[in-house]
Amino acid sequence: MNKRTDNLYLSLEGDRYTPFSLAKKLGAEAILESASFSQGSARYSILMLEEAFHVIEDEQGVAIVSEGQRKPCDSRNILEALEKIAAENEKPPQIPLPAAGIGFLSYEFCARCDTIHLAKQKDGLQIPESEFVVGHIYIVFDHFTDTLHLFGLNYDEHEIDLSEAFARIQKKLSNLDFSYLEASTEKYPYRIITDLQKSHDEYVHCVKELKKRIVAGDIIQAVPSRRLQIESQMPALETYRRIRSLNPSPYLLYIDFGDYQLIGSSPESLVRSHGGKSSIRPIAGTCRRGKNEAEDEQLKEKLANDPKERAEHLMLVDLARNDLGRVSKPGSVHLTRNMECELFSHVIHIVSEVEGENRSDIKPIQVLQSVFPAGTISGAPKISAIEIVSSLESEKRNFYAGAVGYLEANGDLDFCIGIRCTLKKGNIYTLQAGSGIVYASDPEREWEETNEKLGALLQVLETKEK
Repeated sequence: MNKRTDNLYLSLEGDRYTPFSLAKKLGAEAILESASFSQGSARYSILMLEEAFHVIEDEQGVAIVSEGQRKPCDSRNILEALEKIAAENEKPPQIPLPAAGIGFLSYEFCARCDTIHLAKQKDGLQIPESEFVVGHIYIVFDHFTDTLHLFGLNYDEHEIDLSEAFARIQKKLSNLDFSYLEASTEKYPYRIITDLQKSHDEYVHCVKELKKRIVAGDIIQAVPSRRLQIESQMPALETYRRIRSLNPSPYLLYIDFGDYQLIGSSPESLVRSHGGKSSIRPIAGTCRRGKNEAEDEQLKEKLANDPKERAEHLMLVDLARNDLGRVSKPGSVHLTRNMECELFSHVIHIVSEVEGENRSDIKPIQVLQSVFPAGTISGAPKISAIEIVSSLESEKRNFYAGAVGYLEANGDLDFCIGIRCTLKKGNIYTLQAGSGIVYASDPEREWEETNEKLGALLQVLETKEK
C-alpha cells in the first residue's frame, strides 16, 4: 500500500499546558493519559481534537460511518478494517499516534476471535458491538521534554484541508487563557436506578452456580459480573476530570462517540505489542486499601500470602503465558514481574507481567485476538468459563471486560481491559464489576469485592470529593 504524503506535523513548546486543561478548552473528542500511585505519570498523553469518521461493527458487519452515512467495509472484522486504515499513513518515529483512531472492542467480540458460543442475552445499552473514532487532528504531549506534537492526518475515506485545520488550532492555542482552570465543586443530584437487592441476589446465585460447575469439574475459575446504573446530569468530561484526580491509573480514558461517552481509569493492560514484542499484565487478587500507610503494608502482606488469592493469580498468569505462547517464538515467553502488590485508590491488587517475542508470521492484531478476552475477566479453561458465565448473565457486557485502545500506522497497538470504566448515554451512567470465583470463594465476600471495585466510580458520581 502506498502511504499518504499529505500529513502534517508541528512541534510546539508545551510547558504552559496540561492535557486536561487543553482538552477542555479545545473541546477534545478523546483523551488518553497514564498515571499510577506507584509509578507516577507516563511519558505521553494523547488528545484527539477533530474527528474524521467512525468505524463500527454490529450485527450488519463492519462499516465506516461519516456524516450520518454508513459505508460497508470489505473486512472480516473491525480489527482488519482498522489495520488497513492505520497503514495509510506513516508512523512518526518514537511517538505513539493512533493512526486508526481510539475506541473499544466489546467483550462479545471474543466470539469473532475463537470458536465461542455465547448465550442469547439482552442488549441493554443499544450501542455498536465495537466502535472507534478516527481523528484528523491529534496532539501528543511529551511530558519528559514539555513538547506538544501536533499531527494532521488525512485518509482515503475522508479528507480535509489540513493546513487550514492546523492554522485554526494554532490560533486557538495562541488565544488560550492560561489562567488556572478551577476545578468544579458543583454537586450533581444522582439516583441509583438498579434494584440493589435484586442485583445482590442474582450475583450470589450466579456465584453459587459457578461453584457447582467447579465441583463438577467443568471449570477451574470463572469471573461473573454485575451491572449498576446511575442517573446523573454530571457532564462526561467533568466525570473524567474527577476520576483522573481520585483514581490515577495506567489507562485513563475519555472517548466521545457522539451518542454516548466512555470514561475510565483501567488498571490493567490487555496487551501491548510494540517492536516485535508483546506483553500482558495480569491483575488478579484484590483487597481493600488501608486507612493509612501502615495498614496498607499489613494488607499487602496478607494479600500476598493469601492461598486463595495466590492460587487464582498463578492460574491466570499461566493462562496469560499460554495465550501469548500461541503467537510467540518458542521459548521467548517469560515473566518480567511476578506477583507484586500494587496500590490503587480503593484497592490493592496482585500484579504480574508476561512478555514474549512475536513469531515472524504474526501481526499485532493477531496477538490481540489470541489473548482476547483477558483470562482475568473470563476464567479457566477460558472458553468453557466464558460460555458458562454467558449462560448465567442476562445482559451483554458490551464495553465491560472488552478492550479499549488504538493501533499505530505500523500495526503496533496498546489496549487496556475495559474495567473500572463507565459508559454515559443520556443521563444514565452504566458501571460494571466482577470477581474471580474459585472453589473456596464465599458468595457474600465476592459481592463485597465488586463493591470495592466500583468504589472509585461511585465516589465520583456521588460527588464525595476529598
